[in-house]
Amino acid sequence: MDNIEITVFDEIKDYKEKIYFFNFRQWIFAILIIIAVVPTYLILKEKIGEEATSYIVIAIAGVLGFIGFVKIHELPAEKIMPFWFRHYLLFAKSIHYMTDSEYELQHQKKNKHKTKSTKTDNSKTTKAEIREMKKKQKQAKILEKARKKYGINPEYSKIETIKEEKEIKVNEINESNNSRKDELSEKLSKLSKEQQEALLKLLER
Repeated sequence: MDNIEITVFDEIKDYKEKIYFFNFRQWIFAILIIIAVVPTYLILKEKIGEEATSYIVIAIAGVLGFIGFVKIHELPAEKIMPFWFRHYLLFAKSIHYMTDSEYELQHQKKNKHKTKSTKTDNSKTTKAEIREMKKKQKQAKILEKARKKYGINPEYSKIETIKEEKEIKVNEINESNNSRKDELSEKLSKLSKEQQEALLKLLER
């Protein structure tokens, strides 16, 4: 058997069982209104007066009656109140139309602020460089004073370092040449007499 789909109209979907002209929700809020209003009226009437208590009672009854009985766009209060809060408080901002010229002016102002910020950054960098230069100058002055005290000539020390570097290079070259000579002598010693004679003939040619 195929499943038969029955179309249900919106009026029937929104139908709720009523007991003596009120549905279950309305009965609950009617009882809450009676429970909240009658004691407050009897207690505050003697302390504040009838006029003030009447305004308070009307406010309480109005809030509870709105929540229990009133629907706006077929929505109850617990659904319509968050919508009002978002619509009228969170997103209640006037949308301002901007022409192309106004848009360009705004961007030009933003770019000016950016250029100012870059200039300030450059000035900060230049200040840092100046401080480093001053530190280097102080160090150089301190070194000059120390050399004068202890009689150290910077030119003489430079010449000594150059000589030491040259001597190190010469020693390295000599060691490499000696190692090559040793390798050649070892290879020649391993060769036979016939091979040695053949090499001598090739070298003579």
